[in-house]
Amino acid sequence: MAINDIQQYFRTQQVPLQWLPILRAMAIEMSAYADAKDLHHLFFNIGERFAKNAESHFQGMQSLDQLEESLNDFWSRLNWGWVDLNELKGYIDITHQAAPLAEAFGDEALGWSVGFLEGFYQTVFAVLGASNKMVVRSTGDIVDGMELRLRFGR
Repeated sequence: MAINDIQQYFRTQQVPLQWLPILRAMAIEMSAYADAKDLHHLFFNIGERFAKNAESHFQGMQSLDQLEESLNDFWSRLNWGWVDLNELKGYIDITHQAAPLAEAFGDEALGWSVGFLEGFYQTVFAVLGASNKMVVRSTGDIVDGMELRLRFGR
């Protein structure tokens, strides 16, 4: 079996079949009523709210390794993939693997649906005491709808 076949199979397992047509229809309708910038902002806010509801899970982390482990435990329970956090000069590289955004809303929605992860990670870092001058933004690097790259920094 080819890698692309395996990736496609995995993507189809991420969103329960009873929700897939609803989520796709929502994405189409939202795109008809709002532009990508507004939808990105909406999904950022949804990501913030989602993280605030789970913030106790991330409080008290003392290292990036602990945070990564806690995040991976959290995402694993939701079948939302996993994350790699790497500290680089002046920023933290966030690579989120296998988030079901592309499968749920369609590949064409990744430009705005990635706002969910930006809002989520922004809130997690705020809970840990990060300055509001530090922001999470997508780098625009998306591999097969499965690997989303974000950056936390100035």
